[in-house]
Amino acid sequence: MPLKVLLAANLRKYVPGYDAATGHALEVLSPVTVRELSERLGIPHEEVKLIMVNGVSGDWDTRLMGDERVALFPPVGGG
Repeated sequence: MPLKVLLAANLRKYVPGYDAATGHALEVLSPVTVRELSERLGIPHEEVKLIMVNGVSGDWDTRLMGDERVALFPPVGGG
């Protein structure tokens, strides 16, 4: 099954045709890490502050088997 990748805010610009309503489906043939996933999508690591996998906090080394929901969030600033 494909991964469902959900991107917040300015991270969406890295995936052409990204649909915020449905996310991005990505087929993986073997286990990959979140780091490998972001590299495959062309998302710079320094642009990501929070990683969630199936609603639980993850990190760059979290292994993905292909049926997860992965959400990536940029840093948020305020003032």
